[in-house]
Amino acid sequence: MIKYAGIFFVALSCLPSYSMPQTGKNFGNTAKSYYSTVKDFRYLKDTLFTLKPYFIEVNLKTQKGYLHSKRGGIKSFDISSGTDRLEDGVNTKEGIFVIKAKLPQWYSRQFDSTLMLNWMGFNGGIGFHALPTSGYYRYLGKKKSSHGCIRISRKTAKELYEIIDLGTPVIVHSGSNALTVAFTEPTDPLLFYYKSYKSVSNLVSKKLDALYGGNYFIQYKKHIILDFENVGHAGLSAGSSLKILPRQITYPRYRFIEEAIPRIRSLDIMKKN
Repeated sequence: MIKYAGIFFVALSCLPSYSMPQTGKNFGNTAKSYYSTVKDFRYLKDTLFTLKPYFIEVNLKTQKGYLHSKRGGIKSFDISSGTDRLEDGVNTKEGIFVIKAKLPQWYSRQFDSTLMLNWMGFNGGIGFHALPTSGYYRYLGKKKSSHGCIRISRKTAKELYEIIDLGTPVIVHSGSNALTVAFTEPTDPLLFYYKSYKSVSNLVSKKLDALYGGNYFIQYKKHIILDFENVGHAGLSAGSSLKILPRQITYPRYRFIEEAIPRIRSLDIMKKN
């Protein structure tokens, strides 16, 4: 890092001036000299964090689930989510949740006392589960067929039930989420634990407003930890990547990072600074 310091400062001194975008917060004429704009951040996502060994991702568009391990592995599995095309059925809600309940067997009070195996609830009466019969297997990975829950095979349900803790994050999306989930450690210097659901929900709203308004990189960003205590049954919005402004206000030093470092790694460095 030291041997490139000279190049770093030379690069910054040679930066051209960039005008402020029309959208976003107006920082005034004096502050303009401290900011520039970098184009094409349409693939930018903000991140919420977990200290748990796993988190689960569900893609409603592809009808696939993914078990993310802190050790680095990702295991995919087929799902069948909810649909409002069934009588009394609802579409599985998108968002970021945590596992709020676990029961080896649970009878649905809403749908004819249906027996659900290895129940893992995350959104009120919505959760992961298997069924004792195999007729639903033909829909797994192919079609939405439940009244709202996420159906999985008995083998997958058993495997997940044995390793998933209460408070494990679940992110449900259709491929256009603006927020994602990642692992962190208790030693993370940016880690901050908000104890109440209201605090986390409000901060997530501010994060999304910053993404949509072009102010993402100049906001103070702590790493929010998701857990059983601070995420309610209603969950958190995962946002929409379609609303993210491709032009974001940035500090001038980010221009050097963007040009000198490969795209994915540069985004990661900029998000942490």
